[in-house]
Amino acid sequence: FDAATSLVLQLKQQAGATAGLQDVRQAADSHTADLARLILADLLIPCSSRKQVTQNVGLLHRLGWDKEAKGAFLAARSATIKNRTRQLKLEGNTQLYIRELAIVYFRLIRNTCEWYSELFADPTMISALIAWVRQEMAGYAVIFRRHVFHEMQRFQVIASCLNHTLAEVDILGHAGLDLKFMLDQEFFPDLTSCIRSYESRCLALLTKVASEDSLQVASKVSTENYPSAAAIFGPHIPIVSTVSRLDESLTEFGNELQFIVRDSLYSQVVASVLAVIEGVLKQFLTILRKRESGYTRELALLVSTQAVISWVIPRAAAHLDRIFGRTVSDIHNLEQRLEAFPLSLQDVFCQKHSVAISKMTFDFVTADFVIDSTVTDAMQPSPQMEQLLGQLGVVARDLDQWPSLSKRSILSSLIDCLFVQMIDHRNWENNGSKRMFSHYGVHQLVLDIHFLLRVCGSLVSKSTNNMANRVCEKALRSYFAANANKGREMMNKSWYDARVLTTMHRLGFSFPDFGNGFEHRSQQSFDTGARESPEPS
Repeated sequence: FDAATSLVLQLKQQAGATAGLQDVRQAADSHTADLARLILADLLIPCSSRKQVTQNVGLLHRLGWDKEAKGAFLAARSATIKNRTRQLKLEGNTQLYIRELAIVYFRLIRNTCEWYSELFADPTMISALIAWVRQEMAGYAVIFRRHVFHEMQRFQVIASCLNHTLAEVDILGHAGLDLKFMLDQEFFPDLTSCIRSYESRCLALLTKVASEDSLQVASKVSTENYPSAAAIFGPHIPIVSTVSRLDESLTEFGNELQFIVRDSLYSQVVASVLAVIEGVLKQFLTILRKRESGYTRELALLVSTQAVISWVIPRAAAHLDRIFGRTVSDIHNLEQRLEAFPLSLQDVFCQKHSVAISKMTFDFVTADFVIDSTVTDAMQPSPQMEQLLGQLGVVARDLDQWPSLSKRSILSSLIDCLFVQMIDHRNWENNGSKRMFSHYGVHQLVLDIHFLLRVCGSLVSKSTNNMANRVCEKALRSYFAANANKGREMMNKSWYDARVLTTMHRLGFSFPDFGNGFEHRSQQSFDTGARESPEPS
């Protein structure tokens, strides 16, 4: 091509110097284009030697085809990379394949950049090189992504492949071409996607573990170095298998993350850890609402919730602190943010079991208070109310097994929930008609409630006592509204107290200690004195 180029240029020069040779000049231009296309075709051959490439680019420069030479040169280098890549064999070893792939790609990119700066000195052409580098980086990322980033890949393998890539990118940096920022841009979405996939797998596993958990204590762990847990549990925490598996999963998660951790991934890591922890707590809430496991196991669930917040979260936070080399405040703050969650589960427990206890003992909703019988001094609290107190005793004894739970708070809340059901306006109507009470029935209800409050004693909150008063008030109003002219005697407070004390003495040994439950609490006794008509609203 050297001789042909010289002849074509000589012809163009002579034609340009002589007037009236338009046809000759057109022929010269045509020959120039044909020659340039032949040289371009030769330049496009991949894997050409540097000498051959330099000669072809030089000839095209002489012919004025610099732009085309630039495009052909970069296209040929892309073809060279592609050919060399196809020669690589995967053979089941992803890390080895990626290492060889990185060598091929980035060393050819480096060589291309060196050649380009020598062949195309015009500064205006540097933008084409940058665009080409981005294109090849994207091509590398596609192959890397296909072999490395899939949902079951371990972070250690991903990190190893990234390190092989970074090692070759560093070589480019020494040559004056820093591509690390491009690499981060390419792989950031994939890394965050991998973390989210790991999060999803953890949640799926923990959901399965929680659904199969018998809610029996699987082990006891030390609270050493965890002061908030020690303050609640003492030296050891009883945990169920789900809590144990959650702690193991978060530890494994952290161990995997340390291979790929970088500041740009901080937000995603925190979000995923939060999602896993909160996912387990939501599972506990679902289990408590939907599964019938009995008092002991459901109380174990409440304890497990405390363990997650006061033990698992601090451990996970400390692990992430070591990985990131700084305080991961978002996880540390989670302990404080969720400190009220055990109380929420406690409320669910009390609401659920207050309904269950009332249905199998003193079911106010279906109870018959229009019994036609005579009120006498032999009257006692109903067997149903005695059964209700017996169930509260069962709960109290089960609570003794879990010192970290507030026995007083749970029993008090249970009693409160019982009266919430009673005061519900829906339970005072039947097919559009107001609930009716006989003379005997209203006395039986008031006596039962009086008995319940006296036995439970200090566990009765002010709000519960107010609701109890409202229940009795509504029952009395209903009775007086239907029996305004009958003038039957209404028993006073002394009569109710005497009936209650007689029954307490008879059954006192059968009831557990509800917390000074048998003391005289006249301040919480309500007025049931005789009256002929209800007080005005």
